[in-house]
Amino acid sequence: MLLIVKNISIEGPGLWEGVVEERGMKYRVVEAYEEEVPTDPEPYSHVLILGGPMSANEEERYPFLVREIELISKCVEVDKPLLGICLGSQLIAKTLGSRIYPAPAKEIGWHVVELTRPAAMDFLFSFMPKEVTVFQWHGETFDLPRHSVRLAASEVCPNQAFRFKNHIYGLQFHLEVTQGMVNTWKEAYKDELKKEGAAIPSFLPDPRTAGISWEFFSRFLQLPRSF
Repeated sequence: MLLIVKNISIEGPGLWEGVVEERGMKYRVVEAYEEEVPTDPEPYSHVLILGGPMSANEEERYPFLVREIELISKCVEVDKPLLGICLGSQLIAKTLGSRIYPAPAKEIGWHVVELTRPAAMDFLFSFMPKEVTVFQWHGETFDLPRHSVRLAASEVCPNQAFRFKNHIYGLQFHLEVTQGMVNTWKEAYKDELKKEGAAIPSFLPDPRTAGISWEFFSRFLQLPRSF
């Protein structure tokens, strides 16, 4: 069974829900802002921690982040496949000892990330082209965790994707988004868009993006529990 942790109602698994259903895999969605996040990953085969507008440093304001960090620690301890998206990746980096801090500039909208050489040999990334257009919405970044491998980078934030050991992955960007999610975020976060002077087109700039997203998550669900 897959465990999905949501940090805000409008940031769900999106496209990846279809991947799970196609594979006939059972899953549980925990809404961290309304219910207690489990800290024991043992009942689950894989764990997915999604994004949110809060900072990974705001544990006092959002106490559920403390439980997510404990869940991440246990996943690392027992070799549980774990994928963190945006805030989720920052929480993983923080749990592994990295700083979380404001990025040189906010990345909002569709941006290109460049895969690194190690990505060509990574199970989740090896099928991707050298450059991928992805959806971004974040104002913070992090140092690359010790003993981890950088898998993707951008000009603004060099740590766009990383792997720790063989089963822990963090993505700063949102491969899971659907067009409906993008439209919802544009409305929900319109004040931020106005403040940043950002404009997000109402179309996917690269028709390959959805296919890449689907294949990536399919591969994540194929990761075994231990190596």
